[in-house]
Amino acid sequence: MSPKRIDWVAPPFAGHLYPMLHMARVLREQTDFEMRVLCTASAKEAVESCGIKFCELLVGKDAAVRQIADHPTQVGSKPWAMWAQLQQNFKLMKQLQADLLDVWCLREDRPSLVVADFTLPVAGLTAQQLSIPWWTGLATPCAMEIGSGVPSYLGGWFPASGPLGSARDWLGRGVIRTFKRIVGLAFRKQLKQFGISSIYRADGLESIYSPSCILAYGIEQFEFNKNWPKHVHFVGPWTQPPTTRESMRSFVSVRPKILVTLGTHLAWAKEPAIRLVKQLADEFPGHEFHFSQGSLGVESVSQQVSENLILMPFVPYDERLNEYRAAIVHGGTGVTYACIQAGVPMLVWPHDYDQFDHAARIHHHGLGIWTKRSVPQSIKALDRLLTDSSFAVRLEKFQVHIQKLGGRESLIELLRDPPNRSVLSPNQT
Repeated sequence: MSPKRIDWVAPPFAGHLYPMLHMARVLREQTDFEMRVLCTASAKEAVESCGIKFCELLVGKDAAVRQIADHPTQVGSKPWAMWAQLQQNFKLMKQLQADLLDVWCLREDRPSLVVADFTLPVAGLTAQQLSIPWWTGLATPCAMEIGSGVPSYLGGWFPASGPLGSARDWLGRGVIRTFKRIVGLAFRKQLKQFGISSIYRADGLESIYSPSCILAYGIEQFEFNKNWPKHVHFVGPWTQPPTTRESMRSFVSVRPKILVTLGTHLAWAKEPAIRLVKQLADEFPGHEFHFSQGSLGVESVSQQVSENLILMPFVPYDERLNEYRAAIVHGGTGVTYACIQAGVPMLVWPHDYDQFDHAARIHHHGLGIWTKRSVPQSIKALDRLLTDSSFAVRLEKFQVHIQKLGGRESLIELLRDPPNRSVLSPNQT
C-alpha cells in the first residue's frame, strides 16, 4: 500500500519553490497527507524550516541549475537566448529523470500524487510513466497557451478589440506556436526520451502540462484570457516565504515608505536600478525608499545609501508590505499578488520573461503604472500613485476577488474531490 503522500517537484527559485512550500504547509496542517519536496540542495534549508521532508535531486548540479535562470544579460523574447537556455536545460533533464526514477522505483514508496512545477515537465512525465497521477503547478498562468486571446512573451501586449485586434492576436499566437514547433523539431530526440512525441497534444494544448489538473497560482480576473480549459483550476496567490529574517531592520522612520524590489533574480539589473532609485529618492525627500535585494538566507546587513534610501537584504512581502504606500516592482508574479493583497499600488519596471505580460495586466486593470526605467517618467508615475485614490479602489476590488476564491479552500477541495478520483486513493498500489 502506497502512503498518502504528495511529492512536490520544483526548481530552487523563489517564484516557483515558495508557492509550493506555502501550499504544502497548509495541506500538511489541514489534511492527513504527508508532504515531501524534491529539489536541488539550495532549497534544503527553506524546505526543512517548514517542517517538510526534503529529497535532494541533481546532486552537485545546484549551481548549474541556478546559472540557467540567473542569466548574465536580459533574455526577454530573444529566440537565440531562449535557445541557449533550452540546450542547458536538456543537459540536466536527463539526470533529473534518472534521479526521479531512483526515488520512485520502489512501489511501496511511491507518492499518491506528484505536483510538478511547469518548468519541470519531465517530473510529471516520469510520474506518468510509473502510473503515478500528476498535476502541474503553474506559477505564471499567462505562460500557458490556450488557443485564444492575447498571446504572451511578445513584450507585454494589451487586449485589442475589433477585427484588427483579433488578427493581431491570431498572428501573435502563430508566431509563438511556430517557434515552439521549431524547437520541438530541433530537440525531437531529447524530447522523446522524456516521453514527449509532440509539442502539442491532440487537444491542442501543450504536452508539458498535466492533462488532468493544472493548479494556476492566481485569480482568473487578473488574466486577459477567458477560455481556460476545464482542468485549469485557479487556486489563488501563494506568496508567503518559508522563513522570515529575525534580524531584519526595524522600520523606525516616521516618513511614508516605498518598497523597491526586482525579486531574487535579475542580478544584472540591480546595480543600474539602485542608481536610478537613488535619483528618484532625491526627488521624494519626504519618503523613505527600501530596496530589497531578495537575498533570503544570505547573511548581510542593511546599508544606508543616501539619506532616504536603504538597501535591505530581504523584505518579507506578506509581513511588511502593508507598511508601504507604494512599490516599485519588476512584475514578478509573487510581488504582484502580494501588492494586490496589501493594497499597495505598483510602479512596474519589467525586465525579462513574463514580467512584461504582468506589467500589461497591472496597468490595464489600474493596479499600477507600467513605465520606462527613466527618472522623469518614474517621477511622474510615482507621484500619481501616491496621490490618486482610484488605485486603492481598484486594488480593493481585486482583494475581494481573491477572498471570494478562497485559495486554501479551493486547493483542499481539489484534493477531496480531485478531477480523477483515483488520484488520491489511499489504497493505490
